[in-house]
Amino acid sequence: MDFIRLLIATTFFTVSAILPFYVVSYVHLFIAARKYRKPVAHRPSEWPTVSVHLPIYNEKHVVKRLIEAVCSLDYPREKLEIVVVDDSDDETSRMCEEVVGEKRLLGFNIRYLRRLGREGYKAGALQYALEKSTGEFVAVFDADFIPPPDFLKKTIPYFKEANIGLVQARWGHLNRTYSPLTMAQALSLDLHFTVEQRGRFAAGYFLNFNGTAGVWRRECIVDAGGWRTSLAEDLDLSYRAQMSGWRIVYLEDVEAPAELPIMMKAVRRQQYRWAYGAIQTARRYLLQLVVSKNHFTAKLHALVHLTRHMAQLLFTAQVLMLPWVAHIVQPTGLELMVFWITLYPLLITVTLLLQSNAAHHRSVTAFLKEVFMLFLWGMGTSVNNSVAVIHALLSREKVFERTPKFGIVGRTGSWRTSSYARIKDHYVMVDLAVAAYTLSTTIYLFYSGMYSFMLVSGLFTAAVLYNVFVSVTQGEGAVRNFYMGSKTLLAAIAMLAVFTISLIYPFTTYFFTVEKAYSSLDIASRSIEPGLVVEELDKATTLLDLGGNPVWPFPTARTDLGLIRRDLQMLKQRVREAGPQDLETYHAVLEDVRASLREVGRQLRALQPFLWVSPTTLAISLSSILAAYYFLVRRSHA
Repeated sequence: MDFIRLLIATTFFTVSAILPFYVVSYVHLFIAARKYRKPVAHRPSEWPTVSVHLPIYNEKHVVKRLIEAVCSLDYPREKLEIVVVDDSDDETSRMCEEVVGEKRLLGFNIRYLRRLGREGYKAGALQYALEKSTGEFVAVFDADFIPPPDFLKKTIPYFKEANIGLVQARWGHLNRTYSPLTMAQALSLDLHFTVEQRGRFAAGYFLNFNGTAGVWRRECIVDAGGWRTSLAEDLDLSYRAQMSGWRIVYLEDVEAPAELPIMMKAVRRQQYRWAYGAIQTARRYLLQLVVSKNHFTAKLHALVHLTRHMAQLLFTAQVLMLPWVAHIVQPTGLELMVFWITLYPLLITVTLLLQSNAAHHRSVTAFLKEVFMLFLWGMGTSVNNSVAVIHALLSREKVFERTPKFGIVGRTGSWRTSSYARIKDHYVMVDLAVAAYTLSTTIYLFYSGMYSFMLVSGLFTAAVLYNVFVSVTQGEGAVRNFYMGSKTLLAAIAMLAVFTISLIYPFTTYFFTVEKAYSSLDIASRSIEPGLVVEELDKATTLLDLGGNPVWPFPTARTDLGLIRRDLQMLKQRVREAGPQDLETYHAVLEDVRASLREVGRQLRALQPFLWVSPTTLAISLSSILAAYYFLVRRSHA
């Protein structure tokens, strides 16, 4: 048992030392991003040939919009080739053929390629399009993007140097304000581009293709080995290309707007894929990267880049270890650990606030709301992404599951009746189980006096439950519009009333009674009259007879009222037995009793806060809070 305790404590300390490494790396990128300078462009005397590759899989709501936007690109028509490669198994295929046929009649060089299977998933589709196209440069757009007309003319001029293999643009957001969830995603992506991509480019570190809104040099793709099957085919090719000597240029001022996922299950699926793909890429190329001739700092940032989702796994493991660590280590020795635990999310939050220029087009209130939602959503995805990391480390093969899009722009558009809204997410049950565990951990830490750790555990629980609640409310059984009707309002008022009663009842029944018992003990501890001491002890003993223990079904010696009453009875008996015949003995006994009463008084003071969370009160309060939280989440994401 001692070995297990030592192992847990050692693991906890090790994780606590590793997590700040990711934070420091992020802050370093934040500083480097301020040194970003727009690269110099060189307009070619003759525009080169460009193939636009559009990988499609079941995108009936957005595919027409995408093809229309690509055909509107301001580029010499004789130099532009559009390739739609379709793996769909629904009505998307028919829609693609129709739109492509219409555009071909209008004179566009557009081709429709239909694959019979999904071999290689998106990477397979892109490789197939590469083999069937001829452009010197290859632009890639996912179905949810709407590239602006001048996109190619703003990106092609940056290929002036022969070793530039990719020009990556920044993502915009078509539906940023649709819901709190889309706001959180938008800010997360903004920070990825304005901090990570800018910082890596400015410092000369490894960048990544973001899977879309980028232009590749065909020669670079071929030289790096082409598109390979992966859940992160973009990251995979990016690292192979850069390790082969090719460079990536990031453009901050070129933006391609896209639709953000609006369903939590879709977001979780996307996050899972990204986390799995990053670890998959790390397993493939990290060793090659370590032994390469790249600068040590570049290798270090590449390590952080490829394993960034490990931080979520480590943080989740740390939270899960809290009750064990609290049992092993005394509270006064845990303050340093609390600091390390809170440092990771805290510094990220501070960095978000410092990066306020990302919100120059929005109000401060809106930006702070996005920061809060990002904190809540980001921490809540830790369990989902931890599962992905574990699967990737175990080399468990996964199917590339698409992120459904619904053609949402701004706050308009409907998705609830779409067949794409029926998403299965079995890992929600894992989140729910972890939330139940961390909720019980929070209660345990409260009773153990580990209040700092209780805050971390409580925030983690709230964040995970947020993800679970949104997933449930947006589920197949909850596709009806939700509104704050009269029944919901009455339910909210009833919950508030019950919650208020659950707070008042402990005070009137327990808290005030214990306070009167404390007053009697205080009088007894100050008195030198044995009769008065006995009288006040009788009062205190009677007052503390509350019909069982209201604090907890399994009270400790510190919170067990039965043990405290027995101690008072023993002290009362000692005072009665100590007669005034032997004054020296009498005064010694009385002084000892008074000291013991002061200690019991301190014990009652320490016990009083626990009376607010008796089993009944705790059950009522938690039920009310969770129900209110659920309704709030459902209302805000309806």
